[in-house]
Amino acid sequence: MKRRGSTWRLWAPKVALADIIMMAVPLLAMLAVPVAVRAAELFYMDHDTLTGRYVGAVGPLVISGTLVPGDYLRLLTKISDDEDRFIAQNKIIVASEEGDITESIKIANLIKALHSEVTVGPLTGKCVGACFLIYAAANQRATDGAGLLGLRDLAPAADFLRINGVPDALLAKLSPQSGIYWLSAADEASLGSRSPAFTRYLKSQCRWDDAIEREVYSGNRPFADLNASLACRARVTRADARQVLSAARKEGGARDTLDRQPESGIVSAQ
Repeated sequence: MKRRGSTWRLWAPKVALADIIMMAVPLLAMLAVPVAVRAAELFYMDHDTLTGRYVGAVGPLVISGTLVPGDYLRLLTKISDDEDRFIAQNKIIVASEEGDITESIKIANLIKALHSEVTVGPLTGKCVGACFLIYAAANQRATDGAGLLGLRDLAPAADFLRINGVPDALLAKLSPQSGIYWLSAADEASLGSRSPAFTRYLKSQCRWDDAIEREVYSGNRPFADLNASLACRARVTRADARQVLSAARKEGGARDTLDRQPESGIVSAQ
């Protein structure tokens, strides 16, 4: 402070306006930089999904974390790095609670055309929001427990889900006011473990009989009665998967490539 007469006044060094601007520009630039969103993790499961016991990286492929633009190509690359290994199981575990709808639709289309089985389990995590698009579109799907599937902010994808056979009762709950609608056991049963389109595909390609399958798994018929159908399913789905991967690699993921099946239920993510 400096005293002038009988009054006191605050003293501060003179700072030019240009200097203030120069100091503020770096701070404003830092605020303008968007926070990077981490891409989904892609890895092969190394623990038994039921017991939690370490078994080595010999399990299904896992998609975990936030689904962001670019993850479709990353998934395609991961599968292509060891195509034989992936196709031998043709199973994917999904665990994601947020993500980009457009990218998730692209991933869902790929996984559906590969005939991959999609599962959700408590060991890896829940499937909420955009992740549900992947689960619902899958030809084969299952959960290992209750309260693992959640609907949130999916109204923009209603047409995609409708085409893929999601019941109207669930379509009405795509954007619940409470935040997340958790599917009940009845909801999951209404979705089914196999899509209607895939059932028709198996019947046309392998003369698949649902009644025989039910009797075998209920213990009323010997498992041998299903061997021929299972062998046929493995043969035709693996052949399809290789063709799909080859086509997807050639197109480089520039667009959805998987609309060759009349009942594939695929819609463009664009």
